[in-house]
Amino acid sequence: MEQQEPAAFVATRRRLHGIGECLMAGPQRRAGGRFTLRVTPGGFATTGAPALRLDGTDLVVDESRRVAIAGTFAELADALGVDFGPPPDPYPDGSEAAPADDTSLDTTAARLIADWFLMADAALRVMAPRQTPILWPEHFDVAILLDDTSYGASPGDGFHATPYAYVSSSDHDDSDFWNAPFGAIRGHEQMRSVDDLVGFWSAARALLTSHD
Repeated sequence: MEQQEPAAFVATRRRLHGIGECLMAGPQRRAGGRFTLRVTPGGFATTGAPALRLDGTDLVVDESRRVAIAGTFAELADALGVDFGPPPDPYPDGSEAAPADDTSLDTTAARLIADWFLMADAALRVMAPRQTPILWPEHFDVAILLDDTSYGASPGDGFHATPYAYVSSSDHDDSDFWNAPFGAIRGHEQMRSVDDLVGFWSAARALLTSHD
């Protein structure tokens, strides 16, 4: 995957996070559903009502109407027919998106993030066929939990600006494999295929198993 201009990439990543958290997960949760999202080709989507799906730089409503992502979050929420806002559940972090913030996306950056999520989702299903990967709106990462250890992929955050795969575990040995305060990460430039991701996560799981 090609390296993106950091400013354009970071802006798009933050805006997609806001869309997922405040235009999808929040309305879905307030409608009585869960706040979890799912990865889809071209982006991500709700897991219940309202039925919203990101497809590139458009949002698809009820699989029947397309709304271009443009203007402010408040304007986009009005066009979608939803109330802007994160889920009411208490959790740390989040997108910090505000109603007056711009929603415009860099097409190349949005495609990189969508492709990264899709590859990670496929790899997680290979690694653990009985698990269903979840796109979490608070951290904006796709992940599964195995034996109290989180295996996942992020499009970037304050810790690492560009996409990376991770294993979150504090119970590990002191080897160089573990290169992050919360466990281990590998940048997307090292993870070019489903096999690369499965290999990284499987190696971590083997190390954790042998450490027990």
